[in-house]
Amino acid sequence: MAADTSPLKAFLQSESVLTLSVNDDQGPWTAPVLYVADEDLNLYFLSASSTRHIASLPEDGRIAASIYSDYKGDWLGICGVQMEADISQLDKADRVAAAARYFQRFPEVKALIDNPANDQEKRIGAAFAKSHFFRVTPTFLRFINNADGFSSRNEWRF
Repeated sequence: MAADTSPLKAFLQSESVLTLSVNDDQGPWTAPVLYVADEDLNLYFLSASSTRHIASLPEDGRIAASIYSDYKGDWLGICGVQMEADISQLDKADRVAAAARYFQRFPEVKALIDNPANDQEKRIGAAFAKSHFFRVTPTFLRFINNADGFSSRNEWRF
């Protein structure tokens, strides 16, 4: 098990799309969401309760998720995170801090909510305004970084 999480934290700060994996009565499903990470490796995202990836969350809140950088044609550039995690909707006390962090990272989302420029942006902004913040708390992380060597990985269990 690796002790130094600084390369992992840097990676999480540099990326922006988390892919959630769930399963429901229709079968397996994945959904990409914009996220922001905190210093404790928690990830926060905004989503509507009616979306399939939220509506099909298991009762125990356990999910699988991944984050990968874009592949640019060089196997040394393959870098990403696979994880097992707990997911929960934030309560009021935690929502304010998460929203501040999230909208600082994604001001364009805040602009869609507060100042939509056209009808399409109004619809998107209205959907975001009715959405909720969720926290993904990793219980297991595998960080793959081929720049450190083919199939180089570090793992943490929390």
